[in-house]
Amino acid sequence: MKKLKISAWTLSRVQKSLLVSTNASASCLRSERKSKLILTHKKALISHPRRLPADIVQEIFIACLPTTRNAVMSTQEAPLLLCRICSAWRRIALSAPRLWASLHVPFDFVLQNESRISAVAQWLQRSAACPISISVCQDEWNRWAGDAEDVSSSIGMDALTRSLCAVAGRWRHVKFDDISFATAQSLREIESPLLESVEFIGGIPALKTLEFLRVPSLRTVTLRFQDPEPLDGFFLAIPLIWDQLQHLTITSVTGISISNLIDVLGRCPQLISIHLTPIVDAVLDSFPAESILPFLASFTIPPEFSSRFVAPRSLTHLISYVSMPELRQFNVQAATCQYDAQTSFFLVNLGRKSPLVADLTIYLPSLTAQSLPESLQQLLFLTRLVVFDSDNWAWDNGGFQSCAVTLLLTVLSHTSACPMLQELVIHDCISLDSKSTLDGFIRQRMECVHRLRRLDILFGRSWTELQVLNLMSETEIQSYLVQGLEISFRCQNNTPWAFIPPGPWTGLSSEDV
Repeated sequence: MKKLKISAWTLSRVQKSLLVSTNASASCLRSERKSKLILTHKKALISHPRRLPADIVQEIFIACLPTTRNAVMSTQEAPLLLCRICSAWRRIALSAPRLWASLHVPFDFVLQNESRISAVAQWLQRSAACPISISVCQDEWNRWAGDAEDVSSSIGMDALTRSLCAVAGRWRHVKFDDISFATAQSLREIESPLLESVEFIGGIPALKTLEFLRVPSLRTVTLRFQDPEPLDGFFLAIPLIWDQLQHLTITSVTGISISNLIDVLGRCPQLISIHLTPIVDAVLDSFPAESILPFLASFTIPPEFSSRFVAPRSLTHLISYVSMPELRQFNVQAATCQYDAQTSFFLVNLGRKSPLVADLTIYLPSLTAQSLPESLQQLLFLTRLVVFDSDNWAWDNGGFQSCAVTLLLTVLSHTSACPMLQELVIHDCISLDSKSTLDGFIRQRMECVHRLRRLDILFGRSWTELQVLNLMSETEIQSYLVQGLEISFRCQNNTPWAFIPPGPWTGLSSEDV
């Protein structure tokens, strides 16, 4: 009987334990279901970018950087903008050295606030061991120090310059915009073994001190001189390894003589492109040996020198003594040939010596009614032609006559002239006086094997909207668009100048902002 009671009691205890365990298990299951539900709801709130691995996010961040210029010190753009989204993204951004491997430093903006000077140093430190791209813009107001009120600015400028020089060994691309001679002096002792491209804007004395340019890795050089000193006699003394340059840009107020230019080109056999300051017309003192540029593809005078033109005689010398067999682009602003019409045939020689030219800019005043047809017939591979008209009076001199846009379109209506032409752009159009000639040109070119794809005419200031509409109506333009011809007729207008206060983008072109 006693054993029976003990067994009953044991059974009761076990049953109670099972009941407790069952209740606990049910509670655990309920807690599990509740936790899963909460977790599901939380995951639904997490955005897809937050779910990406950190290395993928870094690559996305780097793709957010500007591609045509260096990054700026602004929270409106990467990388600083990315540091303000959340703590996780900030950690990722700060741990990605490539994200900080470019920086634009406008001195006038940085020196306005002492904290920005240290911010530049921190930025450069975050780039770790990455090759870095730097652009420096130094305005006139902070160039000189000496007055009591400028002492702090001078100290800040020294600190800023030291920060930039500290990473000179990692410079890959650098740009100095209007730096002072004192700043250039502080760069004398640096070494930049990784330097691939440099752009210098300023005075000749400052450039003479930049010995760090003499490195074998340097391939691209842009030099924009702002002082009136002549380049001849100085230019070849610039500390560069000339025979390794591939891309060269030279602009100045005074220009460069044709003899000096031929000498420079003879020292740069690896050139692929050259953008030049205006060429100063001069009689050659001697006949130089012919230079061969076997890789040169582009020869251009920058558009900012639109008021400076090259004499056709100088272009004749250039084409005669410099061989450019692989030339594809030739954009040079040639002067009028009215008083030396025999020199208007320079493009004929260009077409013969550089038969692969595909992109050409011509100035109608530099050609005659006699040289224009022969010149265009030599350009068998030309696909893009840019034309500048002139409002000069028509002239007739020694059997040579000036040429007009109407004559140009007449010549181009025949496929023997520029048979592969696909794009025609005309600036400052004044001398187009025949609608039938325009219509005939378009019709003939649309029937060619290599059809005209684009026609863009910017008329001179004397033209009105009504005159343009009389030349070609909107209905006619639409009909050509349907046929695959991109056509645009425009009148010029003036955009008022507006003052822009200093900011992170100071020193950058408007296209890059």
